Amino acid sequence: MSAGILTNTQVFYEIVGKRKKKNGKRKCAVVKIQAANLSAYCHQIIIDWPHSAGGINYNQAKQGIVPIETDKEPSINIRILGSSSAGNSTLIWAGKEALLVDFGFSQKYTLEKFEQAGVDFSALRGVLLTHLHSDHLSKSMFNKLIKERIPIHCHRAVYKPLLRQYRPKDQNLILPFSDQQLFKIASFQIQGFRVPHDSYGGCYGFNIFLGSQKISLATDLAFAGNGLAKNFIDSDILVLESNYDPDMLENSGRPFELIERIKTEGHLSNEQSAQLLDKILQQSQKKPQAVFLTHLSQQCNLAQLAAGGIRKVLHAHRLNKTQLLIAEKRKASNTVRI
Repeated sequence: MSAGILTNTQVFYEIVGKRKKKNGKRKCAVVKIQAANLSAYCHQIIIDWPHSAGGINYNQAKQGIVPIETDKEPSINIRILGSSSAGNSTLIWAGKEALLVDFGFSQKYTLEKFEQAGVDFSALRGVLLTHLHSDHLSKSMFNKLIKERIPIHCHRAVYKPLLRQYRPKDQNLILPFSDQQLFKIASFQIQGFRVPHDSYGGCYGFNIFLGSQKISLATDLAFAGNGLAKNFIDSDILVLESNYDPDMLENSGRPFELIERIKTEGHLSNEQSAQLLDKILQQSQKKPQAVFLTHLSQQCNLAQLAAGGIRKVLHAHRLNKTQLLIAEKRKASNTVRI
């Protein structure tokens, strides 16, 4: 049908249908809304015609630009349920819709954390899997998700290995995506991107959109080169890895081969995490409301060391009001709402 721009809200609209209210007396237009700064996201609202903003009727609306008020964007919430080499999981929700990024904890632990967050497990609309390492993928939670018929979204390179390893009763619940592909889970728009990490099938971060709001997440990173920062530009919330302090790692007594793997193929150091954040902020117009640091090593890092470099970067960019949260091993973080 018709299309135009809502001038007072700076979103594109398209009238895709019309209907009558239950009393049959007032006509309504079904309008598809699409944010100007996020071409992939859209949803529908219903608006009365003639509209109060100038008495524009349905036929007039089809011909041009119409100033109308839209509902306020729903708040998006994020809570890290826990993060370490012993388990990783992140809960994101808006209204009565939720999604989970990774499920590296037991079914019991995960359900307890849902309850503590005030989110009913029945609100879960889908799960994003970053990679196949066991601290991101719990067998008991996998079985729970399949039993409850909750879709699990993973990259195409991970899809077949996941099926071979876990043999779900219904393979249709495992949904593959491609690099940079945009797909939806309920009202959320998702975009996966490849990140360097030594996992079979690769490892992936995610951009999660709701309206103009954006969360960027990558909990396992070997290094931050090759233009990786561009995936995190203009995010409201950043979830980054800050795994180890180099001195603590070198003096940890671990085998030389393991230390080298961590440094070159496995994880991001505190210094590298701060450098990545600096690159992101240099390229961003919109500044983050919160930064989460995840996957801190229990043996080779301290929260104050991880936070120190990040705070310096935030201060350099005059972002002293940006929240900094450190994810813990088996304790959920505070909820951040935007």
